[in-house]
Amino acid sequence: MKRSWLLLLAIALAGCGAHAAGPGGGGSVSGTNGPFQAQASPARLAAGETVHLTLTVTGPIDYEIGCVQTLHIWAEDSRHQQVWEQPVPPIMCMAFGHKVLAAGETAHFTADWPTSDKLAPGTYTVHGLFLVVLPMGAGARVRENLPPLAIEISR
Repeated sequence: MKRSWLLLLAIALAGCGAHAAGPGGGGSVSGTNGPFQAQASPARLAAGETVHLTLTVTGPIDYEIGCVQTLHIWAEDSRHQQVWEQPVPPIMCMAFGHKVLAAGETAHFTADWPTSDKLAPGTYTVHGLFLVVLPMGAGARVRENLPPLAIEISR
């Protein structure tokens, strides 16, 4: 009898702090590419819920600010078809500026992907472009420079 009581107590205490996941699951996914560390949460969610994105940029880096959208993100389905993007429409104007982060300094950026409740279940990938200042004559800008993050959508 005493052993059974101790076993039940141990099981109850082991469950402390555990939380049941919602309909989609939860968790987070992260990735790094050079000075960019990106994280998305939840990594598993129901269609219609929101994915929260956080980007940490570590210097040294020189990036565009002002009247431009410094962080451009989009999501694609498993067939590489774009299903969402931010900003829409792209912000365009003539007031450009830049900010320099010294070595070891960081800057944080956030964005949300309000998923559509019409998305089919499956894996979607969040992609991004952070607008760095390129040297004169550097050629064409890359399409994306942030690590892609896989998000699982369920019903």
